[in-house]
Amino acid sequence: MGRIAQETINRVLDEVDILEVISQYVDLKKRGKNYFGLSPFRSETKPSFSVAADKNMWYDFGSGQGGNAIQFLIEHERIGFAEAVRLLAKKYGIEIIEIGDKEQDNLYDQLYEIHELACIYFENNVKSAKASNGKQYLKERQFSDATIKQYRLGISLDSWDSLFKEVKGKFDEDILKKSGLFSESKKGLVDRFRNRLMFPFFNLSGKIIGFSGRTLSPDDDVKYLNSPETFLFQKSKIFYGAYQTLPNIRKQNFAILVEGQTDYLRLVENGFSNAIATSGTAFSTKHAAVLKKHTNRAILAYDSDDAGVNAAIRASYALLQQGIETRVLFFGNDYDPDDFFQKEKNSKKEFKQLIKTSLHPIAFIVKQKEILKQSATQRSLFVDECLGEIKMVSDSIIRDDLIRKLSNEISIPETEILNRFKSIKTKIYRPVDVEKSKIQETHYTSLSDKAQLELIKLGLHYPTFVKEIAIELFSNALLQNVMKTLIKNIDKNYTISQLLETTGSTPEERNLIASFAIHSPEKGVRIRF
Repeated sequence: MGRIAQETINRVLDEVDILEVISQYVDLKKRGKNYFGLSPFRSETKPSFSVAADKNMWYDFGSGQGGNAIQFLIEHERIGFAEAVRLLAKKYGIEIIEIGDKEQDNLYDQLYEIHELACIYFENNVKSAKASNGKQYLKERQFSDATIKQYRLGISLDSWDSLFKEVKGKFDEDILKKSGLFSESKKGLVDRFRNRLMFPFFNLSGKIIGFSGRTLSPDDDVKYLNSPETFLFQKSKIFYGAYQTLPNIRKQNFAILVEGQTDYLRLVENGFSNAIATSGTAFSTKHAAVLKKHTNRAILAYDSDDAGVNAAIRASYALLQQGIETRVLFFGNDYDPDDFFQKEKNSKKEFKQLIKTSLHPIAFIVKQKEILKQSATQRSLFVDECLGEIKMVSDSIIRDDLIRKLSNEISIPETEILNRFKSIKTKIYRPVDVEKSKIQETHYTSLSDKAQLELIKLGLHYPTFVKEIAIELFSNALLQNVMKTLIKNIDKNYTISQLLETTGSTPEERNLIASFAIHSPEKGVRIRF
């Protein structure tokens, strides 16, 4: 049995819901941002076992152990690393890719390469005389050259096999099929994307993993065509623009969600660098779970036609069920974001005002669906439907708030609403005050060691800070090794959970990083050597 590819390990750590994994063994309750329960590794009466869902990490304050989902299974089930990865991959439907002695045998590497070559080919077509209709469309949409270059927009020619000819002979046919860039026909493989404006999707490391193509033909019934599900591209979890704007979303702590690529690009061009798009695919609970790792606030800026309103309602429920504070922005005039910025004067200022006045999802539904004008029977059906969605919210505080909001919006006593809602009473834990818990730092007693620890902590939570750190400052061998790994991986956009697999060569290193991952550094910390 071969060695599991690092890309598979990263996918497991990125896609696995650590709360779902650990909740099978530990009864977890939310306290602040994190979740707490009794340690599964030792006997205790006050919960000191913590899970940081946004970082995909756990830490046991009593024993000083910590790690990611893989390490939890290793510790709890007493199994090996490879077996833990395989168990999680099987549960979440992630294909296991093994690598041999040669790097080129890695399937992921070849898939990344073919997507990069395809993107270069589409980009070059923008300058081709054969792509005049595509160039005309770009001109009409008025996207700047900088935007076209930064997001690597391209054009697929009106040909059955132009891309296939570019890559034929460079890859095995099996790789071409798995890429999703080609379809099978009686004559063999043909290009999947033809006569379309091409939008590449990037993963969080900046590698191209798929495409969305907007038709350039008025006779084409399929307006947008996405890559199919592949090893790299999972539509239910992927956002367009995530690679470029997730850092800003984390910094501003809210995301502006739009439906399509052109809407997203228009927002970014107008200075709203915390936008993100689902690109025509239905917003799923998996999308919400992915977004929750980066922010707990979202503004929906969907199209203002009936389809857009309905999509915004569905997305709102999915976001609320993940504990994401959600508001809905409404343009009116059947506008989408692209229309709004092209047709309205002072659109930047007006858009900011729309954000400020955006509505709570329940208020939005009541207003747009004119619930108060409906019959008693229809209003009753709406209440049942809304409560059905609220029941799927796991956080009791958020549930209670939504019930109160529903009561206020439709002027029905809260007690009446509560009678319809069967709540589940849960045991309330009183966790230990982890803020007062001290990380075991028996080996780090000097002022210099403590300063090095703070630098590592800052580097974990603020990766750009790593570039400013001189490795010569680290006199402690173990801490120097940790910082070297942080510096080495700074441009790979690893999550802390993924980083742990490249950094934690010893249990001491892993537990140290896990302890720092649970809580952000204190503001205004002063570091002295």
